[in-house]
Amino acid sequence: MGDTYAKLKVYGPKASQELEALVDTGATYTKIPREVAETVGLNLEYETMVELSDKRLVKRKLGLAEIEIDGVRRPILISVSEDGERPLIGYTTL
Repeated sequence: MGDTYAKLKVYGPKASQELEALVDTGATYTKIPREVAETVGLNLEYETMVELSDKRLVKRKLGLAEIEIDGVRRPILISVSEDGERPLIGYTTL
């Protein structure tokens, strides 16, 4: 089985940015790099604990952004990664 990737566009108060992300039906949140969150101007006003694929628990900042995939755009609560982790599209966006 191979990996599935999709293009998404993240809209924030300051800008928008397109990126390619791994589609992960086992992930709850869509995850973007901190640099993207800063570029689009997301307000990271929430925090939650998430379990990574290697079973580690980490605290993540969350922010509300509009996400567009295949012409469908809607508000989504997204997670922000810290350490160069690749972007993911979680089931709440799907």
